[in-house]
Parts: sequence; C-alpha cells; structure tokens
Amino acid sequence: MQQVPLKNLVQTVSPEWLHLLKEEERSQWVVLRDGIQQVNEDDLVEIVEAVILEHQKVNFYQ
Repeated sequence: MQQVPLKNLVQTVSPEWLHLLKEEERSQWVVLRDGIQQVNEDDLVEIVEAVILEHQKVNFYQ
C-alpha cells in the first residue's frame, strides 16, 4: 500500500492532466494498493473521476 497526494500521481502518470484539477482535488490523498509504478492511464481516469465526484458532493450537514 502506498498513500500519495493526487497531484503526485497525476504528475507521474499523465502530467498534462494536472490543469484539470482544482487545488483541493490535487491535494486529495489516494491509497494505491500496488504502488504508484503500477498505475496506468486507465487507472488514473477512474481515480481522478472519483476524486472530482467526491469533491462535487454537497454537504447539507456541516
């Protein structure tokens, strides 16, 4: 297991995607089961999508 900020993962796999993320999304920590070296672009798409969706959720109770 490896825990890294999304920014580091995107910079490693597809740095051209970094501009698509807001600062709060870039700083989101993600846990990688097999390490950063095993992540490909397809995996990154799923991870980025999940982080963006999570940050779009509205918190009614704060």
